[in-house]
Amino acid sequence: MTSIFRLATPSQWGIKALAFTCHDLDNQRLDDALQQQLSSLRAQFDAQHALAMQQGFIELRQQVGRSIKRFPPSPLALYQQFERKGQLQAISPLVDLYNQWSLNSGLSIGAHDLQQLQLPVRLDMSRGGEEFMALGSAQARPLPAGEYGYFDGGDQVLCRMEYRQAAATALQAHTRAALFIVQGHAQTSDSYLQDIAAGLKQDLQRYCQRRKIA
Repeated sequence: MTSIFRLATPSQWGIKALAFTCHDLDNQRLDDALQQQLSSLRAQFDAQHALAMQQGFIELRQQVGRSIKRFPPSPLALYQQFERKGQLQAISPLVDLYNQWSLNSGLSIGAHDLQQLQLPVRLDMSRGGEEFMALGSAQARPLPAGEYGYFDGGDQVLCRMEYRQAAATALQAHTRAALFIVQGHAQTSDSYLQDIAAGLKQDLQRYCQRRKIA
C-alpha cells in the first residue's frame, strides 16, 4: 500500500502538504457505490467548519501579496460555487470525489496525472518567468517571482499556489495513476491534515479503482 508522505515546502509560510499516489484508477465509471458515498459526503458538509478551516489561506495571500478575490484558494472557490449553485459542478468521478473532500474539509486538494510529470514533486518559490499553462487557459504565461507553487522533478509548474492547476497534468478520462496532494496552512493541525489525506485515500481505493475480474 502506498504511504502518505510529506512534501518539501518553504519554511517561511508554514504551509503543510501531504501527498500519496493511487494506481489502477477508473475515471470514467460513476457507479452506485461512488454515488452513494458522494451523497453521504454532501450530507456531512458543515459550512461553518469548512470556512473556519480555510481561514489560514487568507493569511497566505497576504504574505505573498496576492488578492484573495483575484486568486481564490481552491477550497474557497469551491465554497463560492456551492453557494451560487447549491452543489458542486460534476466533472469526473475522481475530481468529483476529491472536490467534495476539499469542500467539506476546507483544505486544498489537487491531483495530477502521474504519466505527465516527473517525481519528486515539491512546493517551492517561483523565481519569475516560469512558463505556466493553467487549466482552462488558451496560452501559457510566465509566473511572477515570489509566489509559492508546485514543481515536479523537471521543474514543470504543476500548480500556482492552491489557485490554479496546470492543464498538462490535469486528470483525464484515461488517467490510471495520479498523485494526490492535500494542502493546509500554518493553522492546520498535523492530525487533521493526516486524517483528511487518509480518508480521501481510502475512498479513492474503495470507490475509484478498477474492479479486477478473477
